[in-house]
Amino acid sequence: MRLYKVLMLLQNNCFPEDSRVWLEARCLREAGHSIAVISPTGFEHKAFYENIDGIHTYRYPRPPELSGLIGYAIEYTWCLTLTAIISLYVLPRRGFDVVHAHTPPDMFVTIALLYKLLGKQYVMDHHDLSPELYSAQRNGNPNRSVLSVLRRFERWSCRLADQLITTNQTQRNLDIERNGVDPAHTNIVRNGPDLRMFRELEPIADLRRSGCRIIGYLGIIGPQDGVDGLIRVLGRLRSDADRRDFFAVIVGSGSAVPTLKALVEELQLGDHVHFAGFQTGDRMIRHLATCDIFAVPDPVTPYNRTCTMIKTMEYMAMGRPMVGYDMPEHRHSAGDSSLYATPGDERHFARCLERLMDDAELRATMGRNGQRRVHNQLAWSHQEPKLLATYEKLGSRSPRRAQVPRHLP
Repeated sequence: MRLYKVLMLLQNNCFPEDSRVWLEARCLREAGHSIAVISPTGFEHKAFYENIDGIHTYRYPRPPELSGLIGYAIEYTWCLTLTAIISLYVLPRRGFDVVHAHTPPDMFVTIALLYKLLGKQYVMDHHDLSPELYSAQRNGNPNRSVLSVLRRFERWSCRLADQLITTNQTQRNLDIERNGVDPAHTNIVRNGPDLRMFRELEPIADLRRSGCRIIGYLGIIGPQDGVDGLIRVLGRLRSDADRRDFFAVIVGSGSAVPTLKALVEELQLGDHVHFAGFQTGDRMIRHLATCDIFAVPDPVTPYNRTCTMIKTMEYMAMGRPMVGYDMPEHRHSAGDSSLYATPGDERHFARCLERLMDDAELRATMGRNGQRRVHNQLAWSHQEPKLLATYEKLGSRSPRRAQVPRHLP
């Protein structure tokens, strides 16, 4: 197998705080490839340079958080400019043969194009669909001009890639049909938990409540993630069902947190909800071990219908049941470890939570189902060979000739 010097580009999270990118980088490094990563700073990792288990990590300051179209443009311009500058810093010092861009943003293709003209190869790791994500962030009312630009960049990025990685079959099919990608160059590497990390640890005693079931959420907390819907569901548990025997632990951070805290106060749920903030390592696992049931509240949108939620499989790895809305990829991942609420029906979601709260045997059975499914099919150990096979395919063909489009998107 040919060994490469790989430069990974990441914009929407910090390395190594992004679990998928961390697992991929570690997998390739353990296989003998040389790995460098460029990302923004994070909650715990702020140094410009770190060597993390042999992975050379470079970071730039996070962009200012601004809303609206201007904020969107400033964020991407900031990140693309600093990523490009750091890549030019890395090139003479460490060198690289492959640019491996984790998208969104698909605008990373502008950096990849520069290096393809210099003979480098380009791997596009398509985490999320940018047009659908942007639309979800704008509550289904996107600026049509921005949407058009995102679609053009997505198409250009997919077609220019020497190898394309997607997280599931739905996304692969869409890239083939919408973006005209050659199926032979399209590979599925699913999100999957690292079972070396997800194990049963001591729960956090301060979060337990006598006679209460603990309902958990782990993940990013943005406008598109539906955590506001979960808060309203908890409100229905208290007001409609007159339940007091629950406590919610919300682990994560994001731009929607201040709004959610205000909603908790508005619904008078202060005694029932705890925001744990961003957690990593064993501290995060202990928060998960504290929970009896997990929620996957992501609303049914064109974006979420195509997503494989990392949190879903992390819940399963912990042996806990969950409730989520009935969407194709959620059902494909969770199988019989989840109850499925009618899309958009918060009352039904609340009834599903009630059912699990009241049935210990059902919780145990569903938890075992999920844990077995992760161990046998979905864990990261099942995805590693697929990632390595992608790099073997990369070495079996000449780099695709870079073509500058006549009209930029």
